[in-house]
Amino acid sequence: MSRQSVLQPVDVNVDHSPARKRARFDETVDDSNKSNLWILSNKELVLHEVYDHGIGRLDCDSDDLVTEDDSIFNKSEGIGIDVSCASMTPNTKGKQLSILESTLTKESLDKLSNGEWDNLFNKTTIKPTDKTNYFDTLSDEVILQVFRWLPKSYLGDISLVCRRFYRLTQDESLWTRMDVSNKHLAAGELGKILSKQVVVLRLARSEIMHKPILPGCKASLLDFRSRLLYLDLSMAHISLDSLVMIFNKCRRLKKISLENVPVSDDVLIALSANKDIEVINFAMCTGMQEDGLRYLLTNCRQIRELNIAWTYLNGDCIEYLCENLPSTMDRLNFSGCRKLLLDKHVASLVLSCPRLRELDLSDCTSITGESVRQITTLEDLAFVALSRCYLIPYKSLGQLRKLINLSYLDIHGGYIDGAELKEVENDLGGSVQINQFKFSSVARPTVGMRRSSIWNMRVRD
Repeated sequence: MSRQSVLQPVDVNVDHSPARKRARFDETVDDSNKSNLWILSNKELVLHEVYDHGIGRLDCDSDDLVTEDDSIFNKSEGIGIDVSCASMTPNTKGKQLSILESTLTKESLDKLSNGEWDNLFNKTTIKPTDKTNYFDTLSDEVILQVFRWLPKSYLGDISLVCRRFYRLTQDESLWTRMDVSNKHLAAGELGKILSKQVVVLRLARSEIMHKPILPGCKASLLDFRSRLLYLDLSMAHISLDSLVMIFNKCRRLKKISLENVPVSDDVLIALSANKDIEVINFAMCTGMQEDGLRYLLTNCRQIRELNIAWTYLNGDCIEYLCENLPSTMDRLNFSGCRKLLLDKHVASLVLSCPRLRELDLSDCTSITGESVRQITTLEDLAFVALSRCYLIPYKSLGQLRKLINLSYLDIHGGYIDGAELKEVENDLGGSVQINQFKFSSVARPTVGMRRSSIWNMRVRD
């Protein structure tokens, strides 16, 4: 069958349109009244109230548009219009093909020319025949590697797929690192996290409800010991009893941050059970007393970094700390002691921590040039901060040139004018940079805009 015999042209007769829809262009109307150029003739307009309200099909003004044998339009039964090839008359089929010719592709037209009208509209249904579960052919190790690429929030849904997936989602290797910062943890939620044996955990600015560990999880067992090594609780909302409960489950902590979190002697005693702890951030903590510090410093002798700035310690606590800090201390922030830290305390501090490389005594307003002389005995010192130490004469800062490893000196606060600052720079030489840092990074888990790691370790896989 040729395309010419199949695709018949259709003669669109405008006069066959219904009278009520017919409009004419009146060229005889005066140009001054062009708004009435297009009009509907009242003589031609026939109103049928029922049809004009949108009910029923509009009648045509000519009978030759609808024939009795045209089964596509002549349907008295209440069923849909049948547009299949079998129901069409030759006249209707020709009209339909003429309309489709402008929209069909060449391939479709070729099929149409070959008499494949019915095949043109048939949709091929693809039925799956392979019912092989390919996950059954993979080892647990391979599936775990796939699961590691998924967010932690997805693992709960995956565990519902089958028993094997549930067992694999409980594997400890998937829960090594967790970032639960800025979250609200209901009672018992933290116990579930600890039960997964997480190693790196960030809980900064989270609200942790009491009790953090409830019966029914592994962490509630008496012999349970967490593998947690790195814990960030900076600015978290947590009760003292909850802290004690958490630390009683931890024995392997290496680094911890409790910045701006209230503590007590009981909290420090529970924390002191982690004898290998190396980094502690107590900045802006409140509630620290001598008994708790005594337990902590007696049991934890491997501390390398300690930030105890702005903790409002009393004189006895300051004296005990300066005399009993471990000799392993490498970085120390003792700022914010105001009038309570004296030159004699600095002398004790230097004797206790001879290996210090970084020392921050900013806002200790009672120390004098004698403290600077004591600091010069720290041969490994590379950074020292003496900002707002108003009793230190600027000329005494020149003694720091004895420190051959000194690279940075911070003396913010405006108590040294420009000319005096220039003189200090000349005394220390070009190898020492002055006022390069505004904030201390000692023992802090995050510095700057980094929020996906603590102490340079990722908290998200």
